[in-house]
Amino acid sequence: MKKVSIAMLAAGIVFLASCGGGADADKAKAAADSARVADSLAAIAAKEQATLDSIAAASAEQARLDSIAAAEASASAAKGGSRGGSKGTTTKKEEPKKEEPITNMKGAAGKTGDAPKSMKDAATDTKSSGGGAKSMKDAMKGK
Repeated sequence: MKKVSIAMLAAGIVFLASCGGGADADKAKAAADSARVADSLAAIAAKEQATLDSIAAASAEQARLDSIAAAEASASAAKGGSRGGSKGTTTKKEEPKKEEPITNMKGAAGKTGDAPKSMKDAATDTKSSGGGAKSMKDAMKGK
């Protein structure tokens, strides 16, 4: 019985020693985690500051471009001789001309005759014209 109690006492001491020594490891882990979190927060703050700096730089550039445009507008108004001030003067831009869609296929391909209506007609036109069009696609286009 004495041997069993000594064995039990030794097992209890080993058990208590293994459970009690983790406080230092927990403190070290907590310190490492807090350092990692602090680094992450610093990186996020740096990104936010970079974004704010970029926005401020873009705003300054836009203000510079606006002032240049305003100076050019006032210089062109003064150079052209304004009648009654420069307010209300706008330059009218010409709109590009719109092409009307082709409704009649005659002359659409640049020929005076009718354009072929099917691939069969295009093939016969190609054969009779002496090889004017190189492909069926060109024949349909009227080339």
